[in-house]
Formats: sequence, structure tokens, C-alpha cells
Amino acid sequence: MTTAIARREPIFPKRILLDQLIFSIMVWAGFAVFMFALTFIVSLVREIEVSGWNIGGQPARWFAFVVGIYIGWTVLQLHVTHGGTRKGFAIQALIFSVAYAALLGALFVLTFFLEAGYYGLMGWPQALHQPELYAHPLDFGMALIQWVMIFGVWTLGGLLIGVAWYRNVILGALCIPLGLVAVSISTYTFSGEIGPMNWLRAFVPPQPGAVPAITAHLAIIAVFASLTWLAIRDIPIKNKSEAG
Repeated sequence: MTTAIARREPIFPKRILLDQLIFSIMVWAGFAVFMFALTFIVSLVREIEVSGWNIGGQPARWFAFVVGIYIGWTVLQLHVTHGGTRKGFAIQALIFSVAYAALLGALFVLTFFLEAGYYGLMGWPQALHQPELYAHPLDFGMALIQWVMIFGVWTLGGLLIGVAWYRNVILGALCIPLGLVAVSISTYTFSGEIGPMNWLRAFVPPQPGAVPAITAHLAIIAVFASLTWLAIRDIPIKNKSEAG
């Protein structure tokens, strides 16, 4: 008589983190070359006065968001159908989101130093186009804190929407307004820009400082993580035809 031994799930998502890191480095290299080339083209028709890479932070946010959706929609189903538990996936996905945000943040901020060399060679000033938590692109510590927080919010936002949409289309759609509020608060606390959600100005002071801004981001991350767990803990797994 043999006794089945339950397979212990790893807590740290080493495989998926490594895969996404390699993919992100390849995308980063192409995007950096594109931004540097675009800056040169723009310099032919006007003076370069600000950091192009800092402006490139907007598409970088969306990249993190899409990766989060991929983890929440595709990797969830693969994990559970291959013998993993929902709880195990939730733990790995949340750890992945935090670690991935840190890696993306470091990659993004280190590129400012490559840009500094490029701008120095071309004789361009490397200034900021809008207020940030950091006063200059080479203020490594504050820039790293800001971008890790930003990528954390966007990656977890994508994870939440991916999981919620996988569970139920209506639930996923309801998460979108929540995400819009969260990213508006994120942008507003760091740069003073809030987009179409002007009503938030009554509740969030513009650029309140490093500690309140970081606290706001940690609160958003905690809310996203909690809602993600609530969506995952008893989520029904679809067959291929339903998921597709």
C-alpha cells in the first residue's frame, strides 16, 4: 500500500520571474534604442530640453500592466490545471508582482544613466518635463522608489483585472474604474497631473511629499493584492473553449 504525498508548491515564482525578466530586457533594449533614435530625430527639428526617457515612462507603465494581465489570465489557468492550488498561485503571483516591479524599476532608472551619457555627448540638457518625486533623472534613490511604486501599482492592477475578468466579465469590467482611480492618484501624488478625474483633487493634495505619496501607493498595492486574493481563492477554472 502506498500513500500519496502532496507536492509542496514553491512560494517564490522563480521560473515565471526569470522568463518575464528575460522578455522584459529584450523589450527594454528595443524600446531604449527606439527612444534614443526618436530623440535624435526630434533634435533635427527642435531643441532637446528634457529627458526623453522620462517621457517614455507612460508606455512602460502599460507594459507592466499587460504583463500583469497575462499572469492573471493565462498563468493562473496553467498553474491550476497542472496541479497547483489557487492559494499557491495567489502567493506566487503577488510575490511576482512585487519582485517584477522592483526589477522593472531598477531597469528603468538605470537607463537614465545611459541617457545621461548620450545627452552629454550630444550637448543636450537632461531635465524633467514635469515635477516628479526626484528632482533630476540621476537622483537614483528617489527615482527608484518612485518607479518601483508605479510599476507595482500597474502590475498588480493588471493582475487584478486579468484574474477578475477570467472569473467574470462583469467583475472584470467593474475593476476598470477602480484601476482608473488608482492610477490617477498615483500620477497626481507624484507629478500633480490627474487627467480627467478632477474630482479627486478634493481628496488628494497635489504632490503631498515623498512619505504621503509612498503611503498612498502602498495602500493601493494592498487593496489590489487583497481584491486579487478574493477573486482567486475559489475561482472556477475554465476549459480551453471557455477561456478562449
